[in-house]
Amino acid sequence: MIEVSLLVKATVVLALGLAAAAAARRARASVRHVWIAATLGSLALLPVVAVMAPDVPIQVPERYASLAPSSASPTVTDERATLIPEATSGSVSRENAASRLPSWPALVRGVWLGGAALALAALALSLVRVRRIRQHGLPRPDLMPLTQSLAREARVRRPIDVLEHEIVPAPLTCGFWRPAIVLPLDAREWSDADLRRALVHEIEHVARGDWAVQVAARAICAVYWFHPLVWVAWRGLCLEAERACDDAVVRSADRADYADQLVLLARRFAAPAAMLGMANRSDLSARVRALLDERQRRGSASAMTAAAALMAAVVVVGTIAPVRAVAPAQDPPREPGRVFAYTRGGRTEPQRRKEPGRASAVDRALLEAAGDGDLAGIDKLLQAGANVNAKVEGDGSPLIAASRANRLAAVKLLLDRGADPNLGVEGDGAALIAASREGALSVMTLLLDRGANIELIVPGDENALINAAASGHLDAVKLLVARGANVNSQVWVEGPEGKGTWRTPLSEARRERQADVAAFLAASGARD
Repeated sequence: MIEVSLLVKATVVLALGLAAAAAARRARASVRHVWIAATLGSLALLPVVAVMAPDVPIQVPERYASLAPSSASPTVTDERATLIPEATSGSVSRENAASRLPSWPALVRGVWLGGAALALAALALSLVRVRRIRQHGLPRPDLMPLTQSLAREARVRRPIDVLEHEIVPAPLTCGFWRPAIVLPLDAREWSDADLRRALVHEIEHVARGDWAVQVAARAICAVYWFHPLVWVAWRGLCLEAERACDDAVVRSADRADYADQLVLLARRFAAPAAMLGMANRSDLSARVRALLDERQRRGSASAMTAAAALMAAVVVVGTIAPVRAVAPAQDPPREPGRVFAYTRGGRTEPQRRKEPGRASAVDRALLEAAGDGDLAGIDKLLQAGANVNAKVEGDGSPLIAASRANRLAAVKLLLDRGADPNLGVEGDGAALIAASREGALSVMTLLLDRGANIELIVPGDENALINAAASGHLDAVKLLVARGANVNSQVWVEGPEGKGTWRTPLSEARRERQADVAAFLAASGARD
């Protein structure tokens, strides 16, 4: 899944960016803000570069199952088997119905996109709320001379509107091309020093372009809404933006007085996500400690720092995004022969055409992962090019291995990714045969629902009902009979010197002394 690859790469980018910000804890807040902003921006570039840039293969150890794909394409089979008429129509209809169900990768993708849509919708509603606040805010022309003077000192050339609104509990900033500072109604009662500190703080947000950065970062967080490190980065971005603006205030104001003002404002603060507030409770403690710390470096980040952060982001994304984990390509397996059976005169006789092939290492690793029920390993190996229908001599196929080990989730994943439920391997049977031999009812039901041929015969392994009967799994026998298995199916088994015998479910149950199974088969119409 490309989503898994993107998630891993995003985690690496976030870890590197947050580590860089943590390493700069004694640097200026504006410097840490630049690093975190560059990190979140990298997440926006990551999928674009991953799609557009050519793959860069990186070899990894075989033990991690990230191996190179075989150069051979998946083998096309020519397998035929007998089907009773009732079972044929039922299996096809069930397979068609199952094919309409979404696979688990599609479900994961749907949840991801659905969550992102909801998060983006919440951001859009917040922007609408900000627009309404701005539209209905009352102008404060009396503060315009002071605002313009402070804006010139901060080298802000854009005009800044100063408004007041009844629902705003503390000073807020919004807008980029035409920024606005929104004050609470009781700001008219503030002292000149309090007003000046509030305006300096908000004008610094405008000078830094924090509103645009925050909206863009929030949109990126919405896309990666499920990733905890994204929200750690978001909180750090907001905190460092506020601390950078606090640094601008204390250049010309008393730190203790400003800290007291922040404490008072934070007690009543609640702002839309698309507005920058002067104070809030979540980061108050960190901001006050930073204000009172005389050793803390303050000031704006230099152009050199911003360029370095941008260059680092480009390098990291350009290095990580195209990476694809592979190992040296394995020799392609030769096309194996196919095993099938046909009916003649009421008796099913096996026919075979076998050309032993050599499975690649990646195919063998897939079979082992399937037998272990390792869903993540299965997915990685299939992405690396493993053949979902590979035949491994002496072990079967990935689907057979998962069915034999009663790994229901692995069986479903392999079927979703194109595994053939009727692929036979001499000596290991087929998926339904293996599951029936072990009495794995849930796996048997799934295989039948997904089109497994209940009468499929594999030389040396007979069919599903004969195996279930011989193993004494009464519930498995009942399931197969209920799903249309022929209780009088016969399979010829060759013996030494050209001699052989016909095997049936009843004969095998009796030979293995499975009395309860034999009694059920006899009651169901089985004959000697």
